[in-house]
Amino acid sequence: MKNEEIRRMKNEELRMKSLKSEIVNLKSKIVILIAMMLWGCTESDKEFVHDSNTIAKLVCRATHDATPFEGIITEYDKSGTTAKDEFEQKDVEGGYGMINIEIPERFKDEIDLQNVYLYATLSWDQSIMPTLSGRHDITGDGIVVTVISGVGTKRNYRIKGFYEE
Repeated sequence: MKNEEIRRMKNEELRMKSLKSEIVNLKSKIVILIAMMLWGCTESDKEFVHDSNTIAKLVCRATHDATPFEGIITEYDKSGTTAKDEFEQKDVEGGYGMINIEIPERFKDEIDLQNVYLYATLSWDQSIMPTLSGRHDITGDGIVVTVISGVGTKRNYRIKGFYEE
C-alpha cells in the first residue's frame, strides 16, 4: 500500500510539473500575442493616409438603376472665395463645398427631389456623415453632410437640387 501511495504521489507530482509547464507555455503565447497586437496598432504608412476631405463626384438618381444626374461641385476656401478648377487640398483647407444638382424640367414628373438617392465618389479612407444611404430630400436648402479625411480633417458640403428650365 505504501508503494502504491508513493507511486500515486509521484504521478501527481509529474502532473503538477506538466501543468506548470503548460501554464508557463500559455503565458508565453499570451505575451507574444499581446505584443503582436500592439505592434499592429502602429500608425499607418503615410502613402496610405490621405488628408483630402473633398468630394470628387456626386450623382443623384430617382431609383438605384435610374439615369444619374451629376452635381456641379463648387469648392470654397476658408475666406469664402471660389477655388480654381485645379486646386490642392491646402488651397481649400478650412473652407466648404456646394453641390447643385440641376434636373432638366422635363424630368419633373419622374424625379421627386424630396425622395432621391445620392452617390458620392471619395478617396478610400474618407467617410461622410451623416451617411448617404437611403433616400434624401434635397429641395430648398438641401442637406448638409460632412466629409472626414483619413487624418480626421472635416469639410462640410451643402447638397441642393432644383429643376432647370
